[in-house]
Amino acid sequence: MKVIPKNCESCPEYIKGQCDTLTDKCMCKRCPRNLPECLITRYCRETESVLAYGRDD
Repeated sequence: MKVIPKNCESCPEYIKGQCDTLTDKCMCKRCPRNLPECLITRYCRETESVLAYGRDD
């Protein structure tokens, strides 16, 4: 049975159907913070770094 953590629900890969939720390598499972907030602000408070995830440029 798949367990979908709160962060997975907002993960771009999960939304696109590219994640089977079984891998432990996905950033949404490793992120101890609120991933949706980090994706919106494009800044990771855990690593204190800018996120370039999903950018078109």
